[in-house]
Amino acid sequence: MKKRSLELYPRVKQLLFFVVLFMSVGNVMAQLTEKSVRYSDNVIVDFDNTTYCVSYLADGQVWAFPNIQVADVDGVDKVVFNPSGSSIALLRGKKNIVIYSFSYKDTKLFELKDKRKDLKERKNLPFVLDGEKGAKLMKVASKGKIVPLAMCYSPDARHFLASNSLGEIIVYDTKEYLPQAYIQGETPALHLTMSSNNYFIAAASAKKLNIWNFQAKTLRKTIEMDGEVRGMDFSQDAALLAVVTDARLTIFDTKTWEPTYVFDPLTYKLPSYQFDLLGYKLTSPTFHPEGKYISVVKDNNDILVINLKSGQVEQVLSDNVNWVSKARFFIDRQKNDVFMLSNRKNSIVFWDANSLSPFYGKVLDERVTTRMNEWIKMGETETMEEYAIRVNDESRLMQQQLFAQEVATELAGDRLSIENPFIGDYDTESGMLNIGFSSMPSISLEVPEDEVENLKNNDNLKFENAVYVLNDKDEFELAYIEVRDETTDKVYIYDNIGRLELLAMEEDDYVPLEIMQQISQEEIQLQEIKEQVVAENKEEKLISDNTQIDVKTEVIPSVDAEGKKILNYKVGYQYEVINKTFSASEDFPSGNYVIENSNAAMSLMKIIKHAFEGDFAKYLEADKQVKVIITGSADASPIRGCITYKGQYGDFVNEPYYKDGNLDNISVTKASGITSNEQLAFMRAAGVKDYIEKNVTTLSNTNNEFEYHVEVAKERGGEYRRINVEFIIVNAFPNK
Repeated sequence: MKKRSLELYPRVKQLLFFVVLFMSVGNVMAQLTEKSVRYSDNVIVDFDNTTYCVSYLADGQVWAFPNIQVADVDGVDKVVFNPSGSSIALLRGKKNIVIYSFSYKDTKLFELKDKRKDLKERKNLPFVLDGEKGAKLMKVASKGKIVPLAMCYSPDARHFLASNSLGEIIVYDTKEYLPQAYIQGETPALHLTMSSNNYFIAAASAKKLNIWNFQAKTLRKTIEMDGEVRGMDFSQDAALLAVVTDARLTIFDTKTWEPTYVFDPLTYKLPSYQFDLLGYKLTSPTFHPEGKYISVVKDNNDILVINLKSGQVEQVLSDNVNWVSKARFFIDRQKNDVFMLSNRKNSIVFWDANSLSPFYGKVLDERVTTRMNEWIKMGETETMEEYAIRVNDESRLMQQQLFAQEVATELAGDRLSIENPFIGDYDTESGMLNIGFSSMPSISLEVPEDEVENLKNNDNLKFENAVYVLNDKDEFELAYIEVRDETTDKVYIYDNIGRLELLAMEEDDYVPLEIMQQISQEEIQLQEIKEQVVAENKEEKLISDNTQIDVKTEVIPSVDAEGKKILNYKVGYQYEVINKTFSASEDFPSGNYVIENSNAAMSLMKIIKHAFEGDFAKYLEADKQVKVIITGSADASPIRGCITYKGQYGDFVNEPYYKDGNLDNISVTKASGITSNEQLAFMRAAGVKDYIEKNVTTLSNTNNEFEYHVEVAKERGGEYRRINVEFIIVNAFPNK
């Protein structure tokens, strides 16, 4: 009997996409607001979601909206979504974990059977689970049966993890769900989660929290918690881990695994926060995608939204239904919209989180870094002597501070118009007049005593030339302001810029000046390689001035899985054909994906090959970890029928990839051909990977991780077909 395709899955995606569109309208309140509710005929006890899909657990069965049973399976205890949206994993008491398709109804893809021959000799380790189901599972395990206990996917959808009663964590791939590694612990893990950088597995059992180095499969840290662990969540940048016990939320810094979160103006480090809510039951911690907020569920009734910068509870979402088991922040990166999902007894609630205050410190840091990367480059006409005078450690620090003030002032906007400045008290001893604001810290102006009353009674004060900085709480405050009395034209100046301490860059974020200067020189060398290749290809009339190629370099401070500072080297290559008249002759012809058929793409490949087999080869020693991010694109020209795919890059089935920033899955096989622009753009990216693997010899011995991204333009035209390739060489400067 032919299985019914749910295309949910199209339908559910469309419904959820409608909800997301509906929710994105309006930014009135500075808090979460309820925007939509999806109802179920069943009692919801758990759920999981991707950007556009939701699956929930009710009466031991797995459902999707509107009241569609995903799989004809009973006795399900937990459901976990593959982050790419292709499938769901089901935990079912003593039975094997099963993987079901989320695209076709009742289609089992895999069952995780343990076929090892020595299992009869192994003994289960003790564990404790709550409730009647927990008691039954413990009884089964006590009689020798090996049972699964917890599971999770890696955020990139490349790995699936499952723990068992032997105390093992088994690592599976997500293509065939075959075991890749066995990690033996001292106690069975009842909760599992994995960091986005693939550094860490957090595994909790009762009061014990184990942090495993995923790459080395070794134990990094064991932490004894104050109570039984009820839930965990890594921040999306993997910098923090939140753990809730019965009545306490603790946030760990993943560099040190200490329960601290330190802040300074440029690198946003905060004092230690351990949110102690004794007397309550806390579950389901979830970080806001930007990392400024976290939410927890309290007493299965309230959702607490906590501002990690101020240490205050920003909002309490109270349902008074005593049925909230879970809440999850998520982001639609295509529009940069943030939402939260939570459950009630018979519904899933969609909350609009876009009105929460942005993480200004993170935005500031990104913009300052971008400007500093440009500032530190040697100018085209600048001599080495001039460059050495302009760029040194002192000037670099001063320039960074200037950029920080500049960006903070840009972000603040016309903040004084909403701050309602007012005249405060006057200190006769110091001669300082206090100026207060609605939310910003007050300032003090030096004012002669005989002019104070005139200012207090004066409605004609004008505030000009404001300069802002960000404080430890991610709030704006004035560093400089001119206050003009328009009746006398006298100006009173508040100037704290000169008294602001020039703070040294945080050690973890510091890049030695010699490295910055080195990569500046190497970018010049990269430009020379590009110009040589472009000139040769122009000579052969393969490309013209309409093909524009860009190359750039950047050093990114980071840490490794052991918390040691490292410097990653990002080398980027991109081309575009700016005139659509030339796109068919210089780039991919319409509907074509074969990289050899694009002169522009092959020019880019030639530059990559020359660079990495030449001056950049010194960074690519054997086993060096290299992440390769390839972005393929297509325009909006419709594909009528099917484009033949010859299979030269292999078959792709439910392959994880990023579409407009959101993780999704895609399938292209020789049998299916290419029927969508997303598939066409993906195959152009696949062609780049194929070329690199077969032709760039220095990358043949490195440890390469490829990541696919796809962009489909809304407009038609060959000028929207382009390729972007970024290489991130991990720990490229190990001796610095």
